[in-house]
Amino acid sequence: MEVSVRRRISLAVAATSASALLAIGAGIALAAPAHSSSVSVLKCAVSLTTQPPAGSADVPQPAASGSQYGPVHCPASGFGGGAVADKFTVPDSGNLVGTYTEYFATGTIKGAFDLVPQEAPPPTGTTFTSESFQGTVTVTGGTGTLKGFKSAKPGTMACTTPDTVHMTCAEKVKVKP
Repeated sequence: MEVSVRRRISLAVAATSASALLAIGAGIALAAPAHSSSVSVLKCAVSLTTQPPAGSADVPQPAASGSQYGPVHCPASGFGGGAVADKFTVPDSGNLVGTYTEYFATGTIKGAFDLVPQEAPPPTGTTFTSESFQGTVTVTGGTGTLKGFKSAKPGTMACTTPDTVHMTCAEKVKVKP
């Protein structure tokens, strides 16, 4: 009798685990944007914070290079929300250029950006300055259910910062699997 009860409990646990995995898998599949040979528009709101260099508690002003992290929200695109990380530099042109990765529940999108500062006084080593940027964003690849995603041509990106450390951006780029 004890063996019979253990088998029933094991079967119940296995059935419950299988149901949970099926529900999770279905939820992930439903959360992913529809992929076919058609073009999707990746339209996202991004909030970034520049990280201090290793061993420092402060972000140098103006930062000539660095890393930024924050949330990304793309609800209208079907990609949902996730996180974004980038690495940037500011070459002699004054543009903010770099690469990024957006992490979603079902995969990642990778790409590059080139942002041109708009009419504003440049920050100095002792002051924080608000700034706005406009430029291009491209998608160069993806992983998971977003594997193979690329943009045929650059999309647009517009960003603002009140203090050169915190940045809010809107991106819009057409991608095709």
